[in-house]
Amino acid sequence: MSKRIVQTAVLLGLLTGLTACAGDPAAEQARNDAKDNQDCVDMGFKPDTEPYGNCRLKLKQIRAQHDADAERNSGPNFSFGVGVSKGF
Repeated sequence: MSKRIVQTAVLLGLLTGLTACAGDPAAEQARNDAKDNQDCVDMGFKPDTEPYGNCRLKLKQIRAQHDADAERNSGPNFSFGVGVSKGF
């Protein structure tokens, strides 16, 4: 009985950890916005200017491409093929 409780506690701990990894999308967006702002300012762009807006847009595009690449390359990839052969 005690072993079962320990196993359940471990499982719940793992599930809680995985849930925490999912994160809050709004908080992640706020972190990305703050980082992009700081990166563009560090590169010399002044907020509320067209070059600054272009910098922010470019960083957003880079992040979207990176996320798409990561999504495409993660997880198992399953495929199947159908072949036609002429036996002699």
